[in-house]
Amino acid sequence: MKNHSKNLKTLKIQSESHSQSSARNKYSLIISIFFASIAGYSYFAFLPYFLRSEGYSDGEVIFMMTFMGIGMALFSWFFGKISDRTGHRRLFFILGLFFQAILISFFYFYTNIIYYCILNFFRGFLLGMRMPAASALFAEIVEKKNLKMETKVINGAPEVSGTQLSLLSTTKSTGWTVGVLFSSSIISVFGVDALIPFLVIITTISLICALPIKDVKKEENVNNEFVIEDIVGKGLLDDKTKKANSLIKKRAKIKSLLFISVFFRQFGLIAILQILTLLLTDAGLPIALAGVIIALNPLFQVVAMIVNGRFIDNPRISERLMLGIGFILSTITLFLYTGGSATGSIALFVLGQVCLGFSWGCVYTGALKYIVNRAPQDRAFYMGIWITNLQVAKISSYIVFGSLWFIFTPVMVLPFAAFIPLVGLVIVFWL
Repeated sequence: MKNHSKNLKTLKIQSESHSQSSARNKYSLIISIFFASIAGYSYFAFLPYFLRSEGYSDGEVIFMMTFMGIGMALFSWFFGKISDRTGHRRLFFILGLFFQAILISFFYFYTNIIYYCILNFFRGFLLGMRMPAASALFAEIVEKKNLKMETKVINGAPEVSGTQLSLLSTTKSTGWTVGVLFSSSIISVFGVDALIPFLVIITTISLICALPIKDVKKEENVNNEFVIEDIVGKGLLDDKTKKANSLIKKRAKIKSLLFISVFFRQFGLIAILQILTLLLTDAGLPIALAGVIIALNPLFQVVAMIVNGRFIDNPRISERLMLGIGFILSTITLFLYTGGSATGSIALFVLGQVCLGFSWGCVYTGALKYIVNRAPQDRAFYMGIWITNLQVAKISSYIVFGSLWFIFTPVMVLPFAAFIPLVGLVIVFWL
């Protein structure tokens, strides 16, 4: 019993000694991700508008944007695996931001479709470098804090709750909302050429905010895991909890069905979202109003992330159920876009954006909690696989829908695309 008390005392002292630096670490990371998200969604939403202003067709715009997905698909899992092995989350995150700020400025230097393809490819490369590392680092910071709390132990590590993960996802969605509103306002006042300096400035701010971030040392995690195992092994957790943790440890595996189901959701949606700005402006909306409508998606993602983060901690609400709801809302979104494109109704586009925000809030919350808690030693790798899967879906979607749009209008294609996320709904029930 004396050893139990000693271990608990050691754990408490260790947690308290690092509490201030841990909080500073977490909020430096969150603020940096916030500004990175502002730049990221502004790029996604309005770079097609910038490229169209250079005289490229919608099909050519989709073709150029495809190369960003290729870069992310090829390198996200690779950098995630290296990050897991070395523990250098901060290095990959900061390098990704630094070179991204430089690369974006290159859009001014030359006007050529191959040149733009290369820039998009290397931006995807840099996103693949920083995004898995950022998600894994956030989970490790939260996990370390949980060591001093009474919390469920999964796979030899404290569980990261949906409520805690919602801070990360809410930060991203808030950044996306602010980014779309800011960038659309700047474009409407100063013209589309102002997009590039805006992206460079915001990315630089994100880089500066990231400088105080520190890695959570691997040896600290190892020591803490030994203490947890000792606590579990010597009866300080009840038998029911030990049995549950033992079962979870045996099945500590990320099922490929997660990625397959989400693939179909992304495949049906992402190409449509890439040209949403063009659909809205073609319907006669000014760019500022189009920006407000686009911003409704991440705005309602914020609401969904906060609500879902609490819901998913309820034992009766599984990750599978959360994903299924997201797939249904995705189909509804595409049907609303179909009606909006056919009639020019702003109300249908607005409702579509609301459903889209809640759909991604459900899908991302369910998937993130599933990955973070089932693969505590390989988080960056599986987040890299997650990103790779999304990008493969994006590339496939761009190729298929881009080809169709050379023959048919988007309005003709949209009703058929609406059924694709339902394939993911069927698959997810085997998760």
